Amino acid sequence: MGGFLSRFSPLALIGALLMGGTALADPTEDYRDGVTAARAGHMDEAITAFSHIIDGGASGQAVETNNLASVYNLRGMCHEAKNETDQALADYSKAIEIDPKMAEAYGNRAMLYAKFGDKDKAKADATAAKRIDYKVKVPKFD
Repeated sequence: MGGFLSRFSPLALIGALLMGGTALADPTEDYRDGVTAARAGHMDEAITAFSHIIDGGASGQAVETNNLASVYNLRGMCHEAKNETDQALADYSKAIEIDPKMAEAYGNRAMLYAKFGDKDKAKADATAAKRIDYKVKVPKFD
């Protein structure tokens, strides 16, 4: 759980909370609910809230591309916190597919690959993450 909170990007939080306006009120509310649940350690609730955003919510509202990538990344972190590694990997990969410049998703995927023992993929993602943002957390290699 501590690893989850330490990787929870304040920039991602601010960006998604500023999705803006009344037109995106439902996704913003779901986002806040997901963040609150994740911080409280209620990963199933967080996953449900983030999935609701991904699925378009009850009102069918679209979410901006960069915000959608952030939501996939956050949902991946929740899955990883539950040791649902296949789902986490899929969400990190989808976040990267949507936004190839999302350093945090590369960093998270690198950490997951390192857990799997796939050093080559972990190094590749860590390198990609650092090229985008040298401050992003990645695994350390000898």
